[in-house]
Amino acid sequence: MTTTELKYFLAVYASHSIKKAAQSLYITSQALSKTIKRIEMELDVTLFTRTHEGLLPTHAADQLAKHAHIIINELDNIQSDFSLADANNSIVLTIPTTYGVLDYLHYDFIRQFYIEYPYIKLNLIELPETQIHELLGSNTVELAFLPAPIDFSAYEAHYCFAWKHCTIINRKHPLASKKTIQYTDLDGIPLALRGRSYSVYPTNISRFLKEGVHVNVLLETTSETLIHEFAQTNAGIGISLTFLAQKQRTANRVIREFEDPNCQKEVYLVKNKDTTVSNEANCFIAYLNNWLTTC
Repeated sequence: MTTTELKYFLAVYASHSIKKAAQSLYITSQALSKTIKRIEMELDVTLFTRTHEGLLPTHAADQLAKHAHIIINELDNIQSDFSLADANNSIVLTIPTTYGVLDYLHYDFIRQFYIEYPYIKLNLIELPETQIHELLGSNTVELAFLPAPIDFSAYEAHYCFAWKHCTIINRKHPLASKKTIQYTDLDGIPLALRGRSYSVYPTNISRFLKEGVHVNVLLETTSETLIHEFAQTNAGIGISLTFLAQKQRTANRVIREFEDPNCQKEVYLVKNKDTTVSNEANCFIAYLNNWLTTC
């Protein structure tokens, strides 16, 4: 699936019409229809249903539109970065990251990097892992921060850090009295956590299912704040990373880690296997390695 195909899809999504979208794109309706069918076959989904009012987007189309906008905007930003870098006689190094990395590194990490490498400008962007894989697969980016499990047949990976998963619980909830949480404690309880576009979602769900837990996910979100508000109102229990949760600690919420010591998120810096990266990327790798050994 190319960015051109995504733009064609977005035109149909916005107009609810193959004919109108084709006219705006200056292509034939037949060509556009074939593009939509090709995307549906690739994703194994139905994107539109026909009604007397036009094409009605399905839930799959809504999801694809959200991701398509992000991908196209990021590619546009990368192209703009290169133009700006040329004008300023500098190099922009774009590195997509899984969630949590930007909060963990802090501004001092970037500030010191600029002191050592003033000609390299960093563009660190937080994205769902599916989109990071797409950027790596198309060689749009050289490096990325990804969580385990890592596909070592596709990537060379360097372990960076690990963060424990935790629960965020209203003090009035019965589980707030426990020191640690077992998976079975969450049986049937409404949960709020990062959505399925992040690899942490299936990883956590599989842990619950192995223990025979009935998983009741009431809220999937990309917002750490929403997860905390969910627990704040005692609508259920939020699941996050301990170091992120501690930044939003309040008097009426408690943070409880899981009893399982392996319930954590491991993060790696990866690059495509058997590829040579730029000097700028090697500078970042060296800087990160030094930072990890001294922080």
